[in-house]
Formats: sequence, structure tokens, C-alpha cells
Amino acid sequence: MMFLSNGTIGLSLVALAAASQIRTVSADGLFTDPLLFSYEPYDSGNTKTLLVSYRDDSAHENVVNYTKKMKGVGRQVKEKNHTLKKAHKLQRAAGSSGDKKAKSDKDRRLRWLQEDQAIMAGFSVLELETDDLKAEIAALSAIEGVTAVEEDSMMHIMSMEYDQKLRGGGGVAEHIHEIQDAISATADELPEEDVEAQHGRRLAEETPYGINMVNASHVWPETPATNIKICVVDTGYDLGHVDLPTDGVQGYDQYGQLWSNDGNSHGTHCAGTIGAIGGNDIGVTSVNPDPSKFTFYIGKGLSDSGSGSNAGVMAAVQACVEAGAKVISMSLGGGGYSSITNAQYEDIYDQDVLIVAAAGNSGNSALSYPASYPSVVSVASLTSSGTRSSFSQYNDQVEISGPGSAVKSTVPGNNYDTYSGTSMACPHVAGVAALLWSHFPECKNNQIRNAMIYSAVESGSAGWDAYYGWGRVNAGNAYELLKQGCEFAGGPYSDPLHDLALGGKDQVPSPPTPAPTPAPPCPSAQERFEVQIQTDNYPGETTWTLTDKCESNGVILSDGSYDSTNTLFSTMSACVNDGQYEFKINVSYCTFCECSSSHFKIINC
Repeated sequence: MMFLSNGTIGLSLVALAAASQIRTVSADGLFTDPLLFSYEPYDSGNTKTLLVSYRDDSAHENVVNYTKKMKGVGRQVKEKNHTLKKAHKLQRAAGSSGDKKAKSDKDRRLRWLQEDQAIMAGFSVLELETDDLKAEIAALSAIEGVTAVEEDSMMHIMSMEYDQKLRGGGGVAEHIHEIQDAISATADELPEEDVEAQHGRRLAEETPYGINMVNASHVWPETPATNIKICVVDTGYDLGHVDLPTDGVQGYDQYGQLWSNDGNSHGTHCAGTIGAIGGNDIGVTSVNPDPSKFTFYIGKGLSDSGSGSNAGVMAAVQACVEAGAKVISMSLGGGGYSSITNAQYEDIYDQDVLIVAAAGNSGNSALSYPASYPSVVSVASLTSSGTRSSFSQYNDQVEISGPGSAVKSTVPGNNYDTYSGTSMACPHVAGVAALLWSHFPECKNNQIRNAMIYSAVESGSAGWDAYYGWGRVNAGNAYELLKQGCEFAGGPYSDPLHDLALGGKDQVPSPPTPAPTPAPPCPSAQERFEVQIQTDNYPGETTWTLTDKCESNGVILSDGSYDSTNTLFSTMSACVNDGQYEFKINVSYCTFCECSSSHFKIINC
């Protein structure tokens, strides 16, 4: 966010008088379309922030000229421009209607949309001093080429600790039980002699239960194809923490505070789940334990208080994209739907970036944003036993789930703590997405997203449900699926990519196919021999055998007489010692000179 005189933070949210009948202003000057969700006011005096979208460069110039006129009459105003890569269409929130009534005035936000599907080429963030926000929006809506004007909204972290401390959140009893279960789960994974140490002295290094639950370790032995950049948009990062990466870490400052200082601890905790250093005999490990295989970028989207503005979050997200981040983790939410924000996230999705966000901690079916935008992956929370966390929100946009109750991770001061929330589930999924993408950089964001869905471990009803989405993220399953190819694992892609981003229950067209079961590791003296057969139009004519020519084991593997045409079969493998082996393919009614060699592929031989 930007600052006005005396360092006042322009968070834009105004305390609304309870007796006022406030609506958004339409083209004819009437205020319509109340919000259909809870609105969180933030009293910042007369300093307000507005998001103003425009249809082209000429319209943006009109907005700039308007601010110059304001300054000319002594008004204080600042303008910051955000240009999209290409124009997008503004959309109303599903179910939005001027005929519906908000519960109270605090459920209303001032906003104006020229029309559904109006064009947005970019938007200005205006920070100004005013005591009549309705009049300001009406004046801005009259500028030629302006397509939407929205009052900014508040964002905050998505941890139960924040909700219970600052907001009087409920569910304390259930939360305590979930914490106790998580402690027991961690103790169950330790050698018996270390259980006592878990509650006394600090262990050399601990694997939080969530790391095993998402099966991250299956991928660790593999060598990534690229070093991927992961962005955490949150309260900051404790640069210099002994258990977090320092080399190459950069970030974006905001609110007059440094990204490299986390005065809250929430951002450092989320970053630790994604990338705390493993194998260093201290603290905890993470989804991505090797700092040489990825790079952090930190966006100070929220202040040290744990709150901030939608405009501030959007500025941090844009900084992540410009820095080259491929995965953005956002354990935050609040403020409700914004047509301008939705268009910006569509634009970022079209740049092949994957954004993951927390579904929310209200324990109800409300839509939380940014998680519920179709271009964002909404993550629900699980307990250590794999059941839904009592606080986790459930709705049609919930897409996938991850461990979120009583998660241990890094906090500032070379310390560690246990937090709960969809905030904690989000970095598990974001970390898995980055881990997978580093091995398959040729895939598009939508393919990585769908591969996580198709390989998820079902946790609730078969297929999708509102509590778990498509199931629990599983890195090992997704890795094995992606080995078959990006399109095989995640479907074809087309431009613009955001047309493929439907989110939640609609993200994939059919229930996921059964996830492949990763083969267990071979003994250290052996290597795995894996066979992949791509059938042609005559699958029943193909058979094959693998024979040990040195030992008396004879035929080790065999298969054939397939029943599906033009299908990849890759379920056969065996652990073998050094030696000589004969791999023989028999194709009836065909000589090898007449058959395409691409029908047969032998790997890891």
C-alpha cells in the first residue's frame, strides 16, 4: 500500500454508520447491489482507498488528469497504476443482485460496476482524503472509460490463533481436541525412547505430521529439472532464522515495514511448512527441505498486526509475479468478492502462475476470498487423523485439502510453534505444487493443479465434496502421475489459461481417476526396472517377458494381450541386482521393421 502525510496507512475501510442505507452507485447515480457476505470495516479516519478500473490507456489518462485536478484544489490524493498483460472482462459475483438485502449496513460496501462483462485493461489504486465516499465514487464513475470503482477491503491472516485472540472465534473445545490428536500423532511417529524427549528437550530435527501426510518424501530423492521460485504473501519472513533459507531470498516491502522482518510470526510459520531446511539436525523439516532446489520470494501483503488491505495484497502478488514466482501461497482472506481483483487473478493465471489460498476458518459454507476466485486454488484444513478441521469452511470452491490443525513450524527468533488454521493447510498444498513443478517445468499451471486433484487421496465422499474438495493432496501420487506426461496427468491446455480455471467442484470435468500407488523403494544394492508399453490399434497382439539370464530366477516379469487401444500401460516394475537380463517383446502378425519403435519404451534399465 501507499502512504499519505504523517505515514497514515491508506487501508480504505471506513466505519459505516449503522443507520445509513448505503448502496453502490449505478450509472444513473443510484446506489444498488449490496454485498451478500460479511464486510469488515477498518477505521482509517478520512483516508480511503479506491480501486478504479479502466478500459484502455486513454481512460487511465483521464483518471490521472482527475487526480491532478484534485491536487490543484488542495486535495491530497495518490495514484498507483496496475496494467494487465491483456484486457479482461469484469464479472459480478455469482448471485449478486440489487433486489437482495444485506443483513446490516456493515454487510455493504461501496462499489460501482458499469455493466457485467465490462472491459478492464488495468486499474488505479487511489488513496485520498474524503468525508463523502459516495460522492467520490459517483464522480469517478462519470469519468470516460472508467468501468468499475470499488472501495478497498480488509485482509487478515487465516489462523485460529488470530481468530480467537482478536475476533472471539468459537470452536475452542474442538480445536483443543485437534491439537491433542496432532501431538499424539507426532509422538506415534517417533521411536519410543524419543517420545519423552518430544515433551522435554528439543529433538535434533522433527518431521511435522503434515509432511508425511502429503507424502512429500516420495519426491525428495529425485533431481528436479529446475530451481523454482515460491512466493509467500503474508506478514513477512524472519530472514536469518537458522532453519530457513537465506541465500537468494528477496522480497517486497509495504506498510512502512520490511519483508525481512516478521513482527507477527504468521508468515514465517507458513514459509517454514513450505521450505524449512531439512537434514540439518535442528528444528523441523518441510515439504521442500533442500534450499538448493527452490528460491523464496516474500511479499509483505499484510502488516505485522496480521491485517492489511486487498490493494496491499494485490500489490504484493504483482511483485511476486514480476520477480518470476511460479507458485504463490496466500494464507489470508477477507473483504468479499471484487470484480477488479478477480480480473487481476485471471491475468496472473494467464501468465502461467499458480496461486494457492486458505479456504477460511469460519467453519461455515461462506465463500472466502481470494480463495474462492476460480483462478485460485482453495485449500481446506485437515486434522492429524485426516478428518476435516472443525473450523475449515466448506463450499463449492473448496478444491483440495491439506494438514492444518496443530501444525508445527518456524517462528521468529530461531523458534518454533504450533498453529492451526486453513492458513497452515495452504502452504502444504503450495509447497507440493512447487515441488512437483520443479520436476515437470514443461507443464502448465492448470496441469499441475489438475494433477494434484486427480492424484488426491479421497477423504470424504467419493469424488468431490464441499468439506475436502477432491481430497488430500499427495505429492508422491501426483509425481507418479506426472511422469506419464503433462497432458496425461492434467489434461490439455489452451489459451487463455484462465478459461480452464473453474475452481472447486468444477475444476475437473469428471471424478479423478484412481491415483497410482508409488512403488516402494528398492534395497540399496538394487535398481528398479520399469516397463511402459504404449499399445497401438491391435493391443491384443502384444506380449513381453523380462528374464534373468544369470540367476535361476527365470522370467521375472511378463504381461500382454492388452485390451485397450492406444493406451499407456506402466504398472509393471521389479527390483533387480546387477546382472544380465533379456527383455523380449512379441507382436503377432507384425515384424519389428513394420512397427513404430515409439510403441515401446523401456526406462530405468
